[in-house]
Amino acid sequence: MRRSIGLAAAWAAGLLPLLGGPACQQDGREGPRQVCDLDDPEGPACLQRVDSLAGWQAITLVDDFGRRVTKFMSPARDEPELLPLVFQNSRRWEIHLEFLRAAFPELFGQLGMDGYVALVMRRATRDYYAGGLRELPAGQPGCVYGYTLWMDTLDPGEQLSAAEVRGIHARLAAAFPLEGLAYAPVDVGAIETARSWLEPGFPLCLQQDEVQTEVYTAGVAYGVVRRLDLGGLADGLRRGQLGWRDILVLDRVPVDVEAVVAAVVTGGRQWELSHVNVRMARRGTPNLYVRDAHAAFAELDGQLVRLDARRGLTSASDRYVVAAATQAEAEAWWASHRPGVSGLAPAELSELRLLSLVDMQGEPGELVRRYGGKAANLAVLYRTLPAEHRVPSFGVPFAWFEEFMAATRAARPGGGEESLRERVARLAADPRMLADARHRREQLWDLRARIEHAGVIPPERLRALADRLVEELGDPAVKARFRSSSNVEDALEFSGAGLYSSTSACAADSLDDDRDGPSRCDPTLGEERTVERGLRRVWASLYNERAWMERDWYQVPQTLASMGLLVNEAFPGERANGVAFTGNPDHAADGRYLVNAQLGDQPVVGNDAAMVPEKDLLQVTDGQVTGIARARASALSPPGEVVVTDEELVALGALLHGAAVDFPVDTGAWAPSQVLLDLEFKLVGGPPGRIAIKQIRTFLDKCRGVVCDSPPPARCLDGDTLERYGQFGACDAVLGSCRYTPTQEACARGCAAGACL
Repeated sequence: MRRSIGLAAAWAAGLLPLLGGPACQQDGREGPRQVCDLDDPEGPACLQRVDSLAGWQAITLVDDFGRRVTKFMSPARDEPELLPLVFQNSRRWEIHLEFLRAAFPELFGQLGMDGYVALVMRRATRDYYAGGLRELPAGQPGCVYGYTLWMDTLDPGEQLSAAEVRGIHARLAAAFPLEGLAYAPVDVGAIETARSWLEPGFPLCLQQDEVQTEVYTAGVAYGVVRRLDLGGLADGLRRGQLGWRDILVLDRVPVDVEAVVAAVVTGGRQWELSHVNVRMARRGTPNLYVRDAHAAFAELDGQLVRLDARRGLTSASDRYVVAAATQAEAEAWWASHRPGVSGLAPAELSELRLLSLVDMQGEPGELVRRYGGKAANLAVLYRTLPAEHRVPSFGVPFAWFEEFMAATRAARPGGGEESLRERVARLAADPRMLADARHRREQLWDLRARIEHAGVIPPERLRALADRLVEELGDPAVKARFRSSSNVEDALEFSGAGLYSSTSACAADSLDDDRDGPSRCDPTLGEERTVERGLRRVWASLYNERAWMERDWYQVPQTLASMGLLVNEAFPGERANGVAFTGNPDHAADGRYLVNAQLGDQPVVGNDAAMVPEKDLLQVTDGQVTGIARARASALSPPGEVVVTDEELVALGALLHGAAVDFPVDTGAWAPSQVLLDLEFKLVGGPPGRIAIKQIRTFLDKCRGVVCDSPPPARCLDGDTLERYGQFGACDAVLGSCRYTPTQEACARGCAAGACL
């Protein structure tokens, strides 16, 4: 995590007039409305005018080559509801999306990557132009400060025209009057487009494309070379075919790569604060530009290699070394560079009962071993949660799943038979499951298909499950929700959010004499939702491809993973639903509780601008809500109306505080301040409605409160080369430790005792 260094002190020393700029223009005309808070003790989130070196230095970071960089955003149209031109304070936020969420939460608090792309990168949906602003290398007259503009590079039709850039340049130049401002694109397509302009009407600086190699995050990686265009990358990520054993060689620069991968090589130059660059730096993932990357790696496509990306004193001296590697070498390296998960335990199979959550006794760890994290966590919460806030629920133990996996048999390759549990063990030991994406996809699809359609679940089990549903919910026609509750889920160091499946089920569909639809619990469902279907579907989701790869990255043995179920009422008529945190996961310094809520059963998470949920922040003092900040309204609420009333937020805040006090959490090696509680709730009836809590899990932010300002000492690599580190590093979100970027310096007179002579 990068810390804002000296900015508050600079503010106190009297730089405010230099940084903020005038509220009015010198000719007396009104300037743009002020949207940047200049009174923040850490320094403003942004500036609307930069007309001095002091102002420039106050909001910029220094890159590894000693040049200052930041970002900006400008309205795409002259409409009063849009923000005016702002320059981002990159000393506080490196990623533009994070800046928008934090600085303007009422507008962008829930903005996701898809929404961000639509907001600034596509002509049809663009509200703003956004880009980077940086100091340019010396040597080209008139090129002191260069700006880039972001667009959807996957679509050539999104390349900006000279007229579009001309308008942006005029707005920028008016707010950034420092000498030497020029358009300096880094994307290959943007450079080619700019070269075709004869008289653009603004300065151009296009020297960047002469660089052959540029290393952004230095380091070593082992992986299989995957040459992809941006379309292939998006498809591979969507299908879960790319992971931490893959080195991505891309023809151009993607907006982001959210999956954990071994390394990224792009055929287009990245600039210092691009999303993909910052994300890779945070993970310590080697990341570099190679001119004509696809051609440079053509002979290595599909091969396992060792990539060593090395940074020199200037980008001209950056280099990389790539060579074929053995599987043994790669496995040894991976084993020492992957995160682990502590506290996971194998399933305990003596428990066969379908216990109500309120009847589950024993230590939390014992319940996790029997019923899984989701059911166990909620059962522990229900011990102190008032009865009116509980949901009728029960757990299906691991023993049922393991019984089925051991009893269901299939042909073994080469002859003979094996149980499905034996098949999982065989696949876990098969090196092709990690090295060959097609093989992995085929094997896991076959395994899931057998769980869903082969083998026999004992009829007495299915009858007991249907009867238990009726007993818990009171009516066989009440729709239930079958939810995953594995032993590799909802844990402190492994949330497993989104890895496994949930589905609806109906006891009446299992208790009738036919298998014809529609469902007796929901006539809109064309097929029956039997308890057997629900069981099999949730069980099978344990072996989704993404779940398999995620467990492997965290070094969780595949044979340890088992699947239980949390079964509860489906809430077909809820007034609202939401997610609440016992803190603010977006801002470590903000002690308020965060609540996101949406009408009905509409999703709270997602990037659809038409479905943005309500966002509220609760100040809680001595267990009572003492302040409510309405940060954003729901896109589905009529103007002036709210999803959760003040009265309901007061009650919800008290419940959250009670959970924070009573819910036991073993934080292990992590500080208690790094752990929040994440609760899902429903509002039924009202207002005021009944608040029903349906899930609780821990939220671990490994970088919360981590300051990376203690770099390793400089050292001599040999008699002529010094390696040293910058004063500030970045927190690795996976490991929770600091990473510092090394630079190498040639010592003309030799190197000794960690210094050039």
